[in-house]
Amino acid sequence: MDTIFDPVAFLAKAGFGRQQIDLHPKETFFCQGDPADAIFYLESGRAKLTVVSERGKEATITFYSPGDFIGEGALTGIVGPRMTTASAVNTCVAIKIMRDEMVRVMHDDPEFSYFL
Repeated sequence: MDTIFDPVAFLAKAGFGRQQIDLHPKETFFCQGDPADAIFYLESGRAKLTVVSERGKEATITFYSPGDFIGEGALTGIVGPRMTTASAVNTCVAIKIMRDEMVRVMHDDPEFSYFL
């Protein structure tokens, strides 16, 4: 008997390739220039995505709420440097999912790919 893949259950707990993280306001999930090796599933709190231009000007691109994925660009193409910075606006709880684990789950469980 096949078990039904539950994407919410997968995202709700730490495990192989997944780690719960807690961030305080202004702490970063990742910074511009860091390797794009993980994505984050925001369970609680608010976060924002910013970019700093070559001239040093910072621009906010978007805000995130619980249930959003942060840094999903890590799933595309070859792993390279992050082009943006994601930081906590207030206290956040998130699941950090390593790129390799996310790719494996997307490959093994097409239902998760649809969810994503």
